[in-house]
Amino acid sequence: MENTTQNENAYVSVNVMQALVEEKVDKCMAEAGMCTCQRCRIDVVALALSQLPSKYVVLHANDTLPMLTVYANRYAAAVTSQLMAACQRVKENPRHNEHERRSNIAFIRD
Repeated sequence: MENTTQNENAYVSVNVMQALVEEKVDKCMAEAGMCTCQRCRIDVVALALSQLPSKYVVLHANDTLPMLTVYANRYAAAVTSQLMAACQRVKENPRHNEHERRSNIAFIRD
């Protein structure tokens, strides 16, 4: 029998695009000079992810950060481009006060 801990055998599935978007969203929002409330942030994330292809990988739980660096270099331009477009759209049409008028549906229709 092998003498391994449960943590050494732990794997996780990671949507690389979501991890990269989450990593960059705050900086992009600040650069866009827009509202940084939780609602605007999640709208930006949702819009950006809707325009990016999903990219799932299976990694050892301890190795997620080093592996994400590889993908960050590959997808940096696409992620930044979609984040900036999403920031502009949310900045022009903020929904942070909509909960007072409508349900809290977290998407923006095209």
